[in-house]
Amino acid sequence: MNWWEYLGYDTEDRAYADGVTDTQIQNAKDEVYKQSVETNNTPSSIVGGPKIIGFNDDAGRSELDRNYKPPERKEEVEEVVEESNENETPTKYIIVQGPGGKYIKQEDAAGTYTDSNVQAEIDRLNTQRDATLLANKSSGGGSSSGGGGGVYTPRTSDVDYTPVESTGLSTKEEAKLRFPYLDERLIDVYVQGFIDTGDSQLAILQMRSDPLMETVYPGIRKTDGTLRMTEQEYIVAKEFMELELRNYNLNPQVFGEDIVEAISGDVSPQEFSERLQTGYQNIVQNIPQVQEVYMREFNLDLNEESIFGMFVSPRLSTAVLDNQIRQSQIIAEAETALGSSALTVAAARGLQQQGLSQAQARRGFQGASTILPGLSGGAERFGRGPISETEYVQATELGDQGIAQNIRRVESQITSASSAAAGAKQLRTGEVVGLEES
Repeated sequence: MNWWEYLGYDTEDRAYADGVTDTQIQNAKDEVYKQSVETNNTPSSIVGGPKIIGFNDDAGRSELDRNYKPPERKEEVEEVVEESNENETPTKYIIVQGPGGKYIKQEDAAGTYTDSNVQAEIDRLNTQRDATLLANKSSGGGSSSGGGGGVYTPRTSDVDYTPVESTGLSTKEEAKLRFPYLDERLIDVYVQGFIDTGDSQLAILQMRSDPLMETVYPGIRKTDGTLRMTEQEYIVAKEFMELELRNYNLNPQVFGEDIVEAISGDVSPQEFSERLQTGYQNIVQNIPQVQEVYMREFNLDLNEESIFGMFVSPRLSTAVLDNQIRQSQIIAEAETALGSSALTVAAARGLQQQGLSQAQARRGFQGASTILPGLSGGAERFGRGPISETEYVQATELGDQGIAQNIRRVESQITSASSAAAGAKQLRTGEVVGLEES
């Protein structure tokens, strides 16, 4: 046995590495030697001396053993390994347009640019942008004010396009996913711009400078060629104004030009709402007198919505406005009772031409919402086909006898079937008698 094995180590180096003392080493060697002499009655393999009888500290040890000096301990040198920076995540950037339209970097964890390449790309984009603006001004399309040839300079970096790895989608499909609010025609313009320039930001600028922007979003462009708002802001503003008109039972489709006029006049959605509220309050106070004038002078029995509608859009003729207002009332009542898009404009026009009033529409569609589901189910069950909401209103409010007779037959069959099921009973023996519904 070796002294390091006596101390429980596999190798001498392992013992030194663990920091055993000289005293521990010498004591271990003595014990090994003692065990060798007492157990085997032979000299220790370490000493190699003559046969010894008995043992003490010095007498039994050979000169080799007494003069043994342990090897110098190897000092442990703590290896200092500098942490590598390879695992550090570099700062990532995207490139956006800052004040004045110049391209700048912006930190973004999903960006594809780093400190090593972002400035070069910014310089390239700004060079292209300056060249495009110069070309527009040279062609006579720009002005010295900085608006320049209809090129839109965003007030904020509202469109951040971060290049991503290939998804297998076409350029147009990817554009639709990134800009779901854009009109299909503008998507085509954007895609063509991206193909021409290879740059998404330039493609956006090219799309916004295209005359098609005014067709899709009328009133969005100022006289100097810049945009009043972004495409998303335009959609939100237009939908808000349409909703406000619906609150007064007015069909927004009738007032499309008035909404565009408001946007072109830089009327905010909030201001549009306040104007409607103020106008309606002033008109309602004079409704009886105004109604009397129209009845006396034009033989027109106009309701409040019709009169208010003419205040909103004076350009519409009285006759056309009256019909469209009544159609909007019918549509509004249908949507209130049955949900949005419950009635088409064509169906509303048909009901209006048959003389359906707003009160009748309210009563008829509310009845359809509660009664019609059961009726339609029974009609289909008995092979008579479904009954639509419009047919129900025609039968109950406009007196269409053909439809009304069909409804009564369905009701009768439903009642008979229910009575037949109720007539069946079971005897004490368990036998069922009477009619049963199959």
